[in-house]
Amino acid sequence: MNDERSLPAHRSSFIVVRSLLIVALFFVLRVPLLLVRAPFFDELFTRWIAAKSFGGILAALRHDSGPPLYYFLVHLAGDPSIAALRGMSLLFATIALAALLVRKHLVAAALLAAFPPAVLLSVDARSYALCAMFVTIGVLALAEERAYVAAIAFVLAAYSHYYGALFFPLLPFAGYRFPSSPRNRRQANGNWLAFGLAIVLFSPGVWLALHQPRESVAWIGASPRWPEALFAQPPLWLLIVAALLFFLAAYPWNRFTLMTLVPLAIALVVRIYFPLRFESVIAAPLVLWLATSARRILIAPLIAVGIAICAIGIIDHAHRPVDDYRAAAEFVRNVPGPIVASGYLYLETISLRPAIAFPPEQAEHPGWRATAAATDDLPRGAFVWIGERYAPELRLIERSRRVTPLYLNGRAAVVRVN
Repeated sequence: MNDERSLPAHRSSFIVVRSLLIVALFFVLRVPLLLVRAPFFDELFTRWIAAKSFGGILAALRHDSGPPLYYFLVHLAGDPSIAALRGMSLLFATIALAALLVRKHLVAAALLAAFPPAVLLSVDARSYALCAMFVTIGVLALAEERAYVAAIAFVLAAYSHYYGALFFPLLPFAGYRFPSSPRNRRQANGNWLAFGLAIVLFSPGVWLALHQPRESVAWIGASPRWPEALFAQPPLWLLIVAALLFFLAAYPWNRFTLMTLVPLAIALVVRIYFPLRFESVIAAPLVLWLATSARRILIAPLIAVGIAICAIGIIDHAHRPVDDYRAAAEFVRNVPGPIVASGYLYLETISLRPAIAFPPEQAEHPGWRATAAATDDLPRGAFVWIGERYAPELRLIERSRRVTPLYLNGRAAVVRVN
């Protein structure tokens, strides 16, 4: 029957089928990575800091970087495992996908489903998926000229990760159309009040950021390299193909272009850009930009390249050997007697069993390395020590105590001290 009244129902069914296929692709790429990726050091830190009280989290962040919202949510969840924390991130990422699907941005949703940085950080026990979820809501609200909704979403994103604050400068231009022309030019519509609201609401976050050590982000550097620890670098030819497809798809520019490039430019200028992690946060405006500009013929190749890069990363994580630090911590997991841990091995160890920090300062913030001095007192009696193989703490111990090696690998050591 070709009755015109059947066309909307037919189109609706088509949209539902495409949406289900996109959702299937979304989970097919993420669930395997969630299962095969070994616990990451930063994820262990999430569990450590979130186990503290709300006040304890804020106090610990004075020695670190980042805002507290994500850690507060994890704290409220009790003491979830790494797998459960990754499940929380996957939930946040799913909400972002749903926001695109509900608004019928199917092409953007398909691109997001196969976008490698979004895939990786959506199953990572860190704050990026939460931040990206709020950014997605804010960008969609901005596109609909709901500046105050966007302001609240961006503030929540900023309290999840400081990357969210990079979207604040977009707020005054919620009603601006790009590119402008005599026919569609519309001036910024006075949304400075929404911008001011965001600044006021995030002023406690600004205060916290100003009281955090600059060294906590100085490690990023001016020219960050591909983070192999997060995802295996694809072959050069595949990266070249991805770059060519992106540049072909990115023209002409549209209103989502500025929503992508403005935060990127700010991140580069203030040197807080970190590959993959940053892209996961700006994923929504990026895929909306490409979905709006790209010719249909380019969409399938873009998705295929994304799937290929994800597959390389998933296979690599599935076959990676156990990290040296993790292997040493697993070794002492069931060793009898008191355990004394130094350096980064302290956090690895306490994620599996109780341990004493040497020096004691290491326990104050295990995400940073504290170095023992000659004046630091060694724990009394016999104990088992774990730390970096060439750690200064081991040399201090060897000066006054008898040391018997129990386990060694390329970077870590476990010794019995008498």
